[in-house]
Amino acid sequence: METEVLNWWTEAMISRRAQFSDVIVFKTLDPKRVEQFMQYLMQDKNTNAIYVFFVWRGLFKVEFSVGKVAYVPITADILGTTQPVRELGQALDFMDGVFRREKNIVFIMHGLFQRSELLISAIRSFTFDMELYERGHTVIIFTETPEALFDDETLKYLIVQNVPKSTKEERETLLRQIAQSLQLRYENGIADITAGLNLHEVESVALKSIYKFRDLRKEVLQEYKHEIIKKSGILDIEEPSHGFEAVGGYEVLKNFIRDNVIKVLKNPSKAEKLGLRPPRGILLFGMGGTGKTHFARALAKEVGLPFLRLRTEKIVSKWYGETEQRMAKVLELAEEVAPCILFIDEIDRFGQRGGISEHEASRRTFSILLEWLGDERRKTIVIGTTNRPQDLDEAFIRVGRFDYIIPVLLPDREARKEILRVQTSVVRKVPLAKDVNLDELAEKTEMFTGAELAELVLRAARNALKADKSKVSAEDFEVALKTFRISKEARSKQLEEFKVLAERFCNDSEFLEQIFRGSEVSSRLDLVKRGLQ
Repeated sequence: METEVLNWWTEAMISRRAQFSDVIVFKTLDPKRVEQFMQYLMQDKNTNAIYVFFVWRGLFKVEFSVGKVAYVPITADILGTTQPVRELGQALDFMDGVFRREKNIVFIMHGLFQRSELLISAIRSFTFDMELYERGHTVIIFTETPEALFDDETLKYLIVQNVPKSTKEERETLLRQIAQSLQLRYENGIADITAGLNLHEVESVALKSIYKFRDLRKEVLQEYKHEIIKKSGILDIEEPSHGFEAVGGYEVLKNFIRDNVIKVLKNPSKAEKLGLRPPRGILLFGMGGTGKTHFARALAKEVGLPFLRLRTEKIVSKWYGETEQRMAKVLELAEEVAPCILFIDEIDRFGQRGGISEHEASRRTFSILLEWLGDERRKTIVIGTTNRPQDLDEAFIRVGRFDYIIPVLLPDREARKEILRVQTSVVRKVPLAKDVNLDELAEKTEMFTGAELAELVLRAARNALKADKSKVSAEDFEVALKTFRISKEARSKQLEEFKVLAERFCNDSEFLEQIFRGSEVSSRLDLVKRGLQ
């Protein structure tokens, strides 16, 4: 693991030696990274002394003994008595004196989490003080969110260095060491399961599995990993239970995705020889309830990738800078877990300028997402959905950000029949009486969405339960049908509007031609166009 430390530390020190700054910010709070860094400093002959300030413990001087790190509390004369230096202001004042007397000092601060004018003032002073630089001093800050500690003007004078959560090699080494020390069997592939966790978290989930089951179990590690990711509060990670077999109808869409996305993902070597890169994103648009989310989950199951769902409602914050920080954290975590599918529902909230709020936060959040979507190094496959593609910024749907922009329209008669079959025999097992005719139900549910068809099945099942039946009858469905309030005229107009949007935004003409071919409303498309102009 030393090599990985050398990478991010050396990168920062190059900037340090180039006189860019004597303050380095490492973007991590992983205690394991701090330990690694300390081990590295043990070998650095240019460092005369190391001091560390922990937010809740105070200021310490670091001493090395027989390859181990020891922390010696620093005391000072405070109000006439000798006491440990615990407050940040006291620590900064103490270190300023050390900097003036000595040379080649490394001062580390770990665990800072909120902005302080005192800290900003001190860091600016350290940054612009040539005496500190000439004496060889270096100030190091470990934090996940530099933006939470410093304003933009201060940050541009600091060296900000990204630190990877963990590499596969590091996780493999750590897990093997744990297994070996406890004389446990190590199963290949465990390191892959813990992708996206930092080293401290990897150690924690491994020990939790061992304490509970006296073994390193893949399914347990995966469960604990999901718990850790969910604790972020802005991401959910799911294991979809069904693939395309649970997606009723939409054969054109399923076949298109099989040919253009799944084949590439499942045949990476062949795709690479043909010059094809892995798909990077799909944007699904259509009216609500047409199964866009359901389809995204099924796709994740088909390709066997983790399904991360962005909790859109948790991104926006009233606090300055926090919305952007949360978005950046989501994208960073997704890349650490990748290859994975990141699902962003109502992506138009982030894909339009000014869409989140009326102030600077919306523009900065938009820019963060836009830049990441266009990054050639991105490994995450994004599936976004929207009911309003017309609200998306042109830069957001430009070539290179989403491979395919695909309309999901209302299911036709055959699709409705298939959805009803899936909802009664695949997604859930609903015993049907012999008089239930799915063809007739499909005919009677014209203009229903997929979500409404699923709800129809549930309402019919409830009717059967009320009547104390063991099977759902045609009468139960008839009663359930009467409870829906759907204006076919309004729904038809809405469908026509989305067909126009499909022609405007869908970026694959062959797919568009296939979904319109034989459509009962395609013949009226020109009339709708004229009506909307």
